[in-house]
Amino acid sequence: MTDVPALSAAALLLTLGIGMVLRRVATAAEQRPVVLVVAWLCVALGVDLILFAFFPGQEAISGKALGFRMSGAVALFLVVWQGCFRVHKQALALDRPGELLRQSRAETVRLRDQLAAATAVRHPEQLTTTRVHRHPVAGHPDRELGIITGDLKNVDFVDVWVNSENTDMQMSRFHERSVSGLIRYEGARHDASGRVVEDCVADELAYRVAGHTPVMPGTAISTGPGKLATRNKVRRVVHVASVIGEPGNGYRQARALTRCVTNALREAERAGTPDAGSLCEPPVSIVFPLLGAGEAGADPVETARAVLTAAYEYLSSDRPRSIRAVYVLAYTDAELAACRGALEPLSGSGRTGR
Repeated sequence: MTDVPALSAAALLLTLGIGMVLRRVATAAEQRPVVLVVAWLCVALGVDLILFAFFPGQEAISGKALGFRMSGAVALFLVVWQGCFRVHKQALALDRPGELLRQSRAETVRLRDQLAAATAVRHPEQLTTTRVHRHPVAGHPDRELGIITGDLKNVDFVDVWVNSENTDMQMSRFHERSVSGLIRYEGARHDASGRVVEDCVADELAYRVAGHTPVMPGTAISTGPGKLATRNKVRRVVHVASVIGEPGNGYRQARALTRCVTNALREAERAGTPDAGSLCEPPVSIVFPLLGAGEAGADPVETARAVLTAAYEYLSSDRPRSIRAVYVLAYTDAELAACRGALEPLSGSGRTGR
């Protein structure tokens, strides 16, 4: 007579054991020995129950398992379990070359990307196309962290521009190749020949810091955008002291980059003063250069990691009041590679637009 409870228990054990094995294979999960042992124990016990349910009293069954000769249900159980486990181990051994090949291909791609990034750092080329690489912020679908490529003077869709300034808050000369020089010139009022007749942004900055320089590294000060308001739709410029000048040695990057980024974001969201004009409207987007990676000669990879990490932490917190998008400017292919490398662990693959 068939033992129905034994068959039910056997079905449950077989389903559980085989399910555990198939789940780990389907998900390509790490094959932990403890899990495999438990899975195949369930299968062996299920087979044992089925045979003895249909053929009760078969104590004559015997076999050798784990180096010992046994008989009855125990022998059948151990023989089935040992056989299943051995077959599974052999199957894993057959899959090993394929896994090694996949790992080798992934390592090849990683090394290729590293080589491309290293080549770009040694021979950086200016990016001539303005593109926006957008990356969502986890848990905040209305916020994004991104990269803008190309020349900053072609950007006309960001509310706030951040200027990487020295602790003396002295802007660069008009024709120097720096963000400070570009903002100063593009924000000035020119005559028909292009000559500056009113140094709008630099004059306002000098007025705001008069008698209070040098400032502490990380200090952020807002000014109006000057003529950038009409040319590039900029609402305000935030000057952050991210560079320290040393007589005879030039400039070096300030150590407190995280404070520079956080203070600039807070300053961008600060309510404007009555005489600030365009400062009164709350901004929703802001763009940073790689603070100190230009004239100060700081490592673009480390700078991108520090700036983007600080920006991501700000956006993913409850601190933002109006800012919904933070961008970092990548003027060269080297800076773009550095920014992409810094963004990857923060937000995974992103969306590319514009």
